Formats: sequence, structure tokens, C-alpha cells
Amino acid sequence: MKTIHKICLALALILPACSGGQPQHPAETPALKDVYKDAFKMGAAVSSFDLSGRNPELVDLILKHFNTLTPGNELKPESLHPRPDVWNWERADRYVDFAVEHDMFVMGHTLCWHNQTPEFFWNDKDGKPKSHDELVETLRSYIETVCTHFKGRVDAWDVINEIVSEEGGYRDKGWVHAFGGEEYGDEIVKTVFRFAEQYAPDTELYYNEFNVWRPSKLEGVLHLVKMLQEEGIRIDGVGIQAHWGLNYPKNHYVEEAIEKIAALGVKVMITELDIDVLPLSKEGQIIGQAMRDPQFQLEEFEEFFDPYKDGLPEEVEKELADRYEELFQIFYDHRDVIDRVTFWGPHDGSSWKNGSPIPGRTNYPLLFNRDLTPHEAFWRVAAIPGK
Repeated sequence: MKTIHKICLALALILPACSGGQPQHPAETPALKDVYKDAFKMGAAVSSFDLSGRNPELVDLILKHFNTLTPGNELKPESLHPRPDVWNWERADRYVDFAVEHDMFVMGHTLCWHNQTPEFFWNDKDGKPKSHDELVETLRSYIETVCTHFKGRVDAWDVINEIVSEEGGYRDKGWVHAFGGEEYGDEIVKTVFRFAEQYAPDTELYYNEFNVWRPSKLEGVLHLVKMLQEEGIRIDGVGIQAHWGLNYPKNHYVEEAIEKIAALGVKVMITELDIDVLPLSKEGQIIGQAMRDPQFQLEEFEEFFDPYKDGLPEEVEKELADRYEELFQIFYDHRDVIDRVTFWGPHDGSSWKNGSPIPGRTNYPLLFNRDLTPHEAFWRVAAIPGK
């Protein structure tokens, strides 16, 4: 099986696929943004390397298939403002300028997050926790500086990322922890969205979250949206992160999340989409550091956890295609309320899922292989609007 798959990969640029008879060269694929032009925007998260031009075929693929881009790391706090006296705009400007030049919808990701945020945001120069008022001013100053810098060039901001807990409250991390715990969650959300509304008045403002399909977490996200609406604070949409697997989440959970969020009158986005095919993580999202223990890189574990180093077996290729097809059918059926679908990376080799939750694995979570040829899943996704 693996030998046959290797031959397919070697011939992929010049011959039809081994199954299905579909052409495999990237130039022969239909453009996803055109196939779905009457449904929703099609996007990808990209890095500075992706847009550098060092791989022209990758740039061509991005421009052909996507009409909206999200930065992987370039606009996160640790990238823009790593030290109190340092601002780094070069990589972020390169990303924004590329998207603007090619008339793409430009996402800003993200203004407020517990992760990839330097400690000085929460502690003073002596390492002591900042006071409540100092924390508020830190948020205000940062949001003003960033939104002003990108004024007129960023179309939408993920204002807050991942502040809701699995139980529906607030995660006691980052800003929530710095302010004093969960009881300050509502205040933080309102404060950050007020500042975003003030300094980015012509930009759409979103909340972005993972595991929104989980009923308890969905209730927390719905509370956040309704609270802002009742306070008269603008929120334009919610991003449903889709770091999912072959076997989760159940489809009815996905549909329920889309429908309940849309019922509040805000846009729904499917963000950070990738489908994990590897053991353990194809069954559910694993967070934290537990699986990074060196024991899981030992030979006896590696063979189990990283079984597809030489290529994806045909039967798993089909499972991936089946999963993408059923999910995109759901998205297409809800195209009246879904504004955007964004993949978390343009091709398998660029995916964070090669290193999370276990470092050094070989994963196949996106529509394009490492050599930029399409998976069978691509053809299934491309066929849906024409059915």
C-alpha cells in the first residue's frame, strides 16, 4: 500500500491521481475561491515564509485559491511588541501589504490572548503584578498603537482569542489571571471590545474560540456575545476554530454551534480549519504539554503515534476526504450565515499539527500535500457547490 502511494506522489505532477482520475498538477485544479464565490470567502493562515517568494509555486497556490488571509503569528503581541521599548512592524507590514496588493480580505489576529503575550504586559519593570488601572491602560495603549498603525489596511480583527473555558466561564490565564480571576472576565471582554471599537471604528470586530461545538463552551460564547450586545458594544462575528479530527466533533454539534451563534445576528466564521489524521489526536483535541514528554519520542511510542512518515495510506486518504466532504456540506448548507472558511495553513508541511500535541510527527491535515498537489479531499470539497 505504501509503495503504491509513493509512486502516486512521485507521478502526481504529471499524471492523474491514482484514484478518481482527477488531474493533480496545481495549475489544473479549480480555484476554491471561485468555486465558493457565491457561498463564503475562502482563506488560509500564512507565515512570512509562505509570502516571501522563496517558493513561487506556493505563492501562486495561495493567490489562486484564497481571497482572505490570516497571519499565523505576525500580528500576535509577542511578535509586534516583544519588549517594552521595542515594536516590530516589518513582518506584519509585509503580510498586510501582500494581502492589500492582491485585493484580499485582511484578517488581524489577534489583539488580546493569554498566549504569545510577553510578561511585561501584566507585570511592571520590577516583575510585580500591575494594578487594575495599569492593566487597563496597557490594553488601551497596545490596542490604540496596533489599530492605528494598520488603520485602513486590516478589514477585521480577532479582538479576543480563547478566553472562554470548557465549562463556559473564563479561563484563568493571561489577562484574566492578571486582573484577578474569572470574576473579571466580563469586564475584560467589555473593556477590550470597547477599545477595539474606539480605535478601529471601520474594522469588523470578532471573537475567536476553539471547541465552540462543546455545549458548555458554546453557552459561554453565547453569553459573551449577548453581554456585549446588551451593553451596546459592537461585535460583528464569531470565529469557530476547527482544529478537528477524523472522528470528532459530532456533526450535529457543529451545526448547533453555527445556528445558535447566527441566531444572535452576528457573522459566523469557520477558522483555523485542519483535520488531524494521527492516532490519539484524530479522536479529540489535546491541549497542554503532557504529550511533549520525551518518552513519547521513544521508538515503541513513535511507531504508534507517527505511523505515516512515508505517506498517507489510501484508506486514510479516503477517510480524510470523507470527513472534509461532510463538513463542507454542512458549511455550504449554512452559507447564508457563514461569511468565511479559513484553513490553518496552505499545505500539510506548513501545519502546526506536525508538532502538536507531540513534536516531530508527520501529519496530513489540509487539502494540499507537502509538494502542493491536492489530496483527494480537495476534489470532494471542490465538487460540493456543483452538486
